[in-house]
Amino acid sequence: MTVVHVRMDNRLIHGQILVSWNSALKFNHIIVCNDIVANDALQVSILKAVAPTGAKVSILGVKDTVDYCLSPQGENDKIFILAKYPEDGWGLVENGLKLPVLNLGNQAFVRGSKKLSNTVFLTESGVKALKKIHDSGIKITCRMMPLRGRCAVSTLFHSASNWRARISSPMS
Repeated sequence: MTVVHVRMDNRLIHGQILVSWNSALKFNHIIVCNDIVANDALQVSILKAVAPTGAKVSILGVKDTVDYCLSPQGENDKIFILAKYPEDGWGLVENGLKLPVLNLGNQAFVRGSKKLSNTVFLTESGVKALKKIHDSGIKITCRMMPLRGRCAVSTLFHSASNWRARISSPMS
């Protein structure tokens, strides 16, 4: 298996993925990873329709993503995983995918989320998932574009007002 990048971005396949990330990483297989999306025929057909030319696109649940990446079928692929939410990223780790780094991309505002940065809003369960990822020894970066500098999510946690308290206690 060659997972070249794992990005948690709730926009899934979009312009940055199609142009910038694909140009920088030269992947040939995009796996969209989310249990709900994988079971929604309309979303599956739309995501496959917007795929970059020549790239294979799979829309799989979390466990199926891990199973594919660890299977002989995935050995020759250069896989770019787009996990919709931090909870999906944690699910990858929890199900046995070994990763040194996870990239936290855009997380649009949803009801009950708190602002971490201009492009990242997290729910309580998203914060808990990121904490589990971090506590398991995986580095979490926040990088919107492949050629831009990386910042560790822990840096954002420390700079955001009261963010440490939000990690260790329920979000208000």
